[in-house]
Amino acid sequence: MAANTANAPPPSVMMSIGDLAARDGVSKPTVSIAVKRLIERHGLTVERDGRGRVAKVNAAQYDHLRDRFGDAHHAQAPARPPADAPPFPPPLADKANDSLDEAQRQKAWIDAERARINLAEQKGELLRTAAMVDAIGECGIEIARILDRLPNASDDLAAAVGRDGAHGVRVELKNLARKMRADIAEALAAIAGAAPELEQETPATAAAAA
Repeated sequence: MAANTANAPPPSVMMSIGDLAARDGVSKPTVSIAVKRLIERHGLTVERDGRGRVAKVNAAQYDHLRDRFGDAHHAQAPARPPADAPPFPPPLADKANDSLDEAQRQKAWIDAERARINLAEQKGELLRTAAMVDAIGECGIEIARILDRLPNASDDLAAAVGRDGAHGVRVELKNLARKMRADIAEALAAIAGAAPELEQETPATAAAAA
């Protein structure tokens, strides 16, 4: 799912991999693997540092995509904290009030962002990245197949040269281009017509909806 939305998430929704690991009680490598998979398959929104490494992850989108599609570490991760619990371990005593307030603010932002993502998905405004890549690849294959017919037109082009010279070739090429455009449009319309109107549910989606 290309879950990148038109509006950038608020800064408090962006969390480091270490923060996500601490929140969920799993190792940083486990979160890193899940983040990499969600970026590749579903367009998870991240911020990168100057060396191209993932610095921050959209926590709301990360949670949404794990619930929506599932991932390898989901089953082994400990139970998520209750809805009223802050997303981080208890703060140090000397900064307890400020840290708790910040944690609660951050949780409110994440909950709001998750609700916005859920609404956008229900309205059909989000598309799964993997499905888009597959569809684009299928379109490219069909277009290439039609273009590969060009050598078959060599006899007609040669005959046009013999009849009318360069003018005959121009006319023949225009006719050929018009036919190929129509064939490509028809092929792409067939691909679009065969695509499901809604994405099929995964087992993780069905379990979440139950």
